[in-house]
Amino acid sequence: MLKKLTALLICAVMLSLSVTVNAAENYTKEDISKTIDGIISYKSAILKADDTASFVQKLSETTDNSETQWYIISLSKYGTDVTAVQSSMIKSAEKLYKSKSKATDFQRTSLALYACGLNPENINGKNLLSDGVYNSENVNKQGINAYVYALLSLDCANAKVPSEAKYDREYFIKKIIGLQLSDGGFTLMGKSADTDVTAMCLQALAPYKSDSAVKESIDRALDVLSKKQNEKGGYSSFGTVNSESVSQVISALVALDIDVQSDSRFIKNGNTLVDNLMTFKNSDGGFSHIENGKSNNIACYQALNSLVDLYKYMSKGNTEIFEFDDTKKNNSNSENSRQNTENSNTDSSEVNIDSNNKNNSVNTGDITEKHNSQVDEEQQETTVKPESNNAENYDDQVMALADDNYEPFTLASTPDSVAAANSDDDNNFIFYVSLIGLVAVAAVLLIIRLTVLKKDGEPFRLFGKRKGDK
Repeated sequence: MLKKLTALLICAVMLSLSVTVNAAENYTKEDISKTIDGIISYKSAILKADDTASFVQKLSETTDNSETQWYIISLSKYGTDVTAVQSSMIKSAEKLYKSKSKATDFQRTSLALYACGLNPENINGKNLLSDGVYNSENVNKQGINAYVYALLSLDCANAKVPSEAKYDREYFIKKIIGLQLSDGGFTLMGKSADTDVTAMCLQALAPYKSDSAVKESIDRALDVLSKKQNEKGGYSSFGTVNSESVSQVISALVALDIDVQSDSRFIKNGNTLVDNLMTFKNSDGGFSHIENGKSNNIACYQALNSLVDLYKYMSKGNTEIFEFDDTKKNNSNSENSRQNTENSNTDSSEVNIDSNNKNNSVNTGDITEKHNSQVDEEQQETTVKPESNNAENYDDQVMALADDNYEPFTLASTPDSVAAANSDDDNNFIFYVSLIGLVAVAAVLLIIRLTVLKKDGEPFRLFGKRKGDK
């Protein structure tokens, strides 16, 4: 009896320890800030930059690179002065017109331009938002990624879409909602939700959540993300548990004003999204693609972006994940911006919407009204209606464009991440092939043994003769 009681007591102690270990850690904004600084220090060390100013200067040497542009965007959101990259960013923007650049190249570059205080609607007379978004010739060639970043780049710049434009915000919202899968998520290809793409879509749709159709779409997507979260609080994409997926979901929840450390839908076995993301943090300050892996460039800048979003949310309650400080906004809404809008036959006073007006306009419940004040009242009362689910047609479209690199932000679009995922798939393939081979060899040997024994008239015994057999 005493032994049983002792055993029960030991089990109870172990269970309580287990619960303690699994309890979610409540990270403060100071903790998040230190982690952000660690990523910046890691990247600075790689670039051999001694301080923040020299780090930004190093970034100005590679602004054609998508990774560099994402660092510029995240640093600016964090409050770092990145105006030193302006000259280089202008040159990078002009290069887009000299090569076969994708719509997402224009969209990502627009975000980076705005981040460093430039106006993407007038770069030496060129309008990247027109050419990459609302009058783009190939915005429909990249599918959901282009629709997502079309919205994000328009909203980041508070851009007013001209009435004669080919596409407007409502068009992109309808496209995104129309590609929602039956399980509630979104994907680049296939028929089941991908974590990264679903989170990206939520980031783009978040400012329009007051519209009933958009809210319904968001709720379905949140439900699938909650269900896909694993017991460690993380996610998989392309069959691999990774940090980038967690980063994407954190940014999505921040954009929707959801507390990632307290919302029960996103706490599994006591583990929050932040708890999980921190398991990918290395001693050098960087983040890895997979747990216990080496620090990875893509994992680092995606972790940086999401943690900056979380830091701003914890510090100021900021839910606009592509909002930069007022100084940079004022720079980009300069005389160049006014001149550009005059060329588009629009009133410059209507274009320079300040941050307060932008926030208020999100809550009107009318998608068209958010920025396009030039449409008439009948159009403003239009509510977005989801298009029929054309995921199968979308699959065909994606496969036809298989050589296209889906930029700018999803795990599926990043070469290093895809390589890592493919490497895991290759290892699994080799394992299963080897296992099948061993089973086949064993089966052949067993058949040979049965044949020989049957020929000699001996009974079959798997492990030879029993004791007492002659």
